[in-house]
This record gives sequence, structure tokens and C-alpha cells, in this order.
Amino acid sequence: MIEKNEENGEIVIDLRKLLFMYLRHWWLILMCGLTIASVSLLYTRLAITPMYRATVSVYVNNVKSTQDVNSITTGTLSAAQQLVNTYINIIRSDRVLTRALEELDMDELTTEDLREMLTATQVQSTEIFNINITTPDPEVSAKIANIMARVSPSEIAAVVEGSSAQIIDYATVPTLRYSPSYRRNTLLGGAVGVLLAVFYITLRFLLDVRIKDEEDLTQLFNIPVLGQIPSFSQTGHRSGYESKSTSAVQSDKAEAHPKEA
Repeated sequence: MIEKNEENGEIVIDLRKLLFMYLRHWWLILMCGLTIASVSLLYTRLAITPMYRATVSVYVNNVKSTQDVNSITTGTLSAAQQLVNTYINIIRSDRVLTRALEELDMDELTTEDLREMLTATQVQSTEIFNINITTPDPEVSAKIANIMARVSPSEIAAVVEGSSAQIIDYATVPTLRYSPSYRRNTLLGGAVGVLLAVFYITLRFLLDVRIKDEEDLTQLFNIPVLGQIPSFSQTGHRSGYESKSTSAVQSDKAEAHPKEA
């Protein structure tokens, strides 16, 4: 129930009663959570296409691959780390993607399609970054990723003079889907269902202006309660009245028609 503070005019909500309201309607909260979670799981399994991701690991070097290096210094490593973002942007360029499409021999794909499939991320601020290809077909994902691994180093070396890139790991055909996550979507749907139920119960609580007990009277009107009217059972009262009435009628009949001796 909502109360109004007479001193400053602020609206006060009795959180204790609101909590009891939640506890009384726990079954509604649970039912909504389970229902929305089930719907979310079914929608994820039936309506969302599973995607598979293949990954290639690339090592960035700030020297040419043909150049002999006797030792690696911190300056060399720092320069290589700074080149990672440059390499990633080169890989996403039309120059590299067009070369990859020529190797793929897939006429239905465009450079923009390939760019949407491709993501590249640096591995924990190191000189290594991953090239990720995500498609609905695991074999296609691995094929495109390996072609990108074959094309990228030569194109990077042609653009950035005095540097090179080496492939650490080639892609394998993924066996597990990358997305969607059934568990995450189910938990998210359950959380949404619980929030909807809580919102509904809270709204009912805030809109309920009925007076239910003595405490509501004293809080609203600030006057003492002198007495209470007890609650009588109308059914039991009526039954007793009917019983007395029946006995009285039978008594009257007995007096009006006495039995002959």
C-alpha cells in the first residue's frame, strides 16, 4: 500500500508488505520464469541458425621473414604489438578479401559478405592475433579461414615494408557451434519472465487502494480505532435461525392439533 508523508509530501511504499506480496505470489513468479525460459529455448533451437567459427592464429613480426635476427629485444616486441592493429585492418581491406575470393572460387560471395564473416582480435596485448571466420557451415568456415591464412602474410608484407606475419595454427573444422548459446538464452528468458511477473505484482500492489486492516486506517487518517465489528458467519447464523423457526412451527402445530388420548 502507498502512504503519503504529511511533512514533506513524499510518497512512501511499505516494502515489508510488498515483500509479503511477492512471497504470496511465488507460484506466479516461478510459472512466468519457467514459461518464458521454455519459449526462449524452443525459439533458439527452432528459429535461430547455428553458426560455426574457425580460427587461424597469426604472429606479427616487425622484421622481414628473410632477415636474420640474433636476438629479440623489448623494443622489437613493442613494435610488433603496435603493428597488430595495422595488420588487422589490412586483412579486412578489399585488397586481401578480393585475393581470398579468387582463391575460394565462390561466385556467390562478395567482399562485403566475406568482411561480415571475418573478425580479427588481438590475443591479450601480445604480438599474436586471431582471424575468425563464422558461417553456418563448419567446413566452409575452416576453408575460408585457411585461405585467409595463406593469402594474408604475402599481402601484409607487400603493404608494410620491413615486416612479416607467420601462421601459428591453421584452422580445423569446428565440431561445436559458436552461437547461439542455448543455456544463455534460456537463462535470459527465465530472467525476463521473473521480471515481468515481479513488475505485474508490483503494479497491482501500487494500484490497490483498498483498506484491509486497522493499520491502514491509522496510517491514512491518523485517528485512533475505538473498536472493531466482529465477522459473523452468515451461513451458521441462518441455519440456527431456521432451526429455531422450524421448532417453533412444530410446537404451534402440536398445540393446535393435540393428539387424542
